[in-house]
Amino acid sequence: MELYPQVVESDISWPQPMESMYQLLGGGEATEIAPKLPHLGMADVLFMALVICLPKGSRPWGIVTWMAWSFQLSRPSIYALAERVQERLTKPEAQAIGLLSGGEQTKGLEVTPERLARTVLTAAFPGKIALRPMQQLLGEAFDESRSIGWLSELLTGAGQRAGEILEQIDTSPLGSVICVRDETFFQGLPLLHIIDPLSMTLLCSVVAPDRQADTWAITLLDVESRGVTLVGLVEDMARMYPASLQAAESEAQVQKDVWHIEREGGQLQRDLERAALTATKQVIEIEKKLLKSWDDDLFEQKYLPAVAKEEALYAQHAAFSEWLSHLCDALEVVDWRSGEIRDRAINGWLLEETLAGFEQINDKRVQRWVRSLRRHQQQLLTYLDWLAPALASFVAELTSVLPTPQAHKEFMRLVARHWRLGQALHSGHASLRSTTQRLAQELDSLLTASPALRPFAQRLPEILDAACRASSLVENLNGLLKQFLHNRRAFRNPATLQLYLNLFTLWHNMRIFQRGKRQGQSPYQRAGIQTDSDDWLTLLGYPAL
Repeated sequence: MELYPQVVESDISWPQPMESMYQLLGGGEATEIAPKLPHLGMADVLFMALVICLPKGSRPWGIVTWMAWSFQLSRPSIYALAERVQERLTKPEAQAIGLLSGGEQTKGLEVTPERLARTVLTAAFPGKIALRPMQQLLGEAFDESRSIGWLSELLTGAGQRAGEILEQIDTSPLGSVICVRDETFFQGLPLLHIIDPLSMTLLCSVVAPDRQADTWAITLLDVESRGVTLVGLVEDMARMYPASLQAAESEAQVQKDVWHIEREGGQLQRDLERAALTATKQVIEIEKKLLKSWDDDLFEQKYLPAVAKEEALYAQHAAFSEWLSHLCDALEVVDWRSGEIRDRAINGWLLEETLAGFEQINDKRVQRWVRSLRRHQQQLLTYLDWLAPALASFVAELTSVLPTPQAHKEFMRLVARHWRLGQALHSGHASLRSTTQRLAQELDSLLTASPALRPFAQRLPEILDAACRASSLVENLNGLLKQFLHNRRAFRNPATLQLYLNLFTLWHNMRIFQRGKRQGQSPYQRAGIQTDSDDWLTLLGYPAL
């Protein structure tokens, strides 16, 4: 009798009755439960699953290894196969392919055009799935086949409707806003973005032929035509930005992004350190030559100048590092050490002294960087001008609860310091965690003793958040968008790319944040912008069933 011809015969056998059961299997046709293992039949798969289902206490030791030898599988594959069988047997609502007699399949959800469209659009946003994987997704989920052309037409039509919806949405509930603007590139085309940092509402995302001043001016006017008033803009030091405000005849105040400034300063600091270390390496090489064979000319003409250069570079690096720390301090909103909220006079004096100190450093790169800071010096502290009126109103209201100036100053410093350390923790400064927790306990004790202060403790961080001084939010948005664009890789033309951006904008503005201080709300909901539905797919014409 030929025993199980599909497997490799082995000297290993198993006592009755399992061995006899194994010899009765006889192979069989391949099953869709294990499509990549054509040598396994349904009886083989069920046999292995049955053995794995035995309680570990009664399962014979070494049985899995024996099955791995007999069925030409690895041990993990046997466990995975058994788990797959268990899932299909314990979930009757799923399609038990190959387990029901005659290939019969259980019926799932009704596949309607709306359900297909919602699945495709959800796979695109937030799924980041490209077109060909979408085809496989529809095949696995609904046993439906759709062409690349059908998927493209669906996304194109949805993008057109999204653009029409965005044109009709009234953004006037935002009122007068301070926005952040920036651009990114895809396929050589500039994508212009304007975002409200408080609600995270993306007010503009357009594909532009260029990023010149006139193009930006038209974009600014288009945003204001939908109801908002731009009273302030946070931007980097690109040269076309001031000209765009003049072309748009805008009176918005400008705050230059401090994040780029501090990043460039950190890069310069590393460059100066690298130059000093290179000088040290040269000194060490000359010392090695002198130790092997003393040479007066080498000592006087090369070694002494190399040592002088090394000392000068290290002194230069030390001076730059000190002034860079002062620059970062001059651009702060709150002193993290004391909780003091800065004002324009203090930070302006410190900024002037810092720039004067940088100008004493004799390095071309530093001098070029300082000249750029000098050009925009007046726009580096605009956030303090935005902060001052809101703080004055806050202090006036707080006086009714804490009448003495010293009391409300201590309260504001405690809340402001807790806010500032929270920002530092969010940026990765884990060493401040214990201090932040201690301050949180102190603040909680104060609010428990004086419940009337709780609304003020919630309002002050909102005021500090509103004093926007960096474009990090729009940079984060650019990073998120790039994840979607890179999965698409290419578009036929700029118009097709714009339709895709319309979908991204509508999805982003209506998605519910899952965590963080905006948790449970969408950007439109935080901004007070009303739409016919809170579901962006329903708004596009694909309601949920």
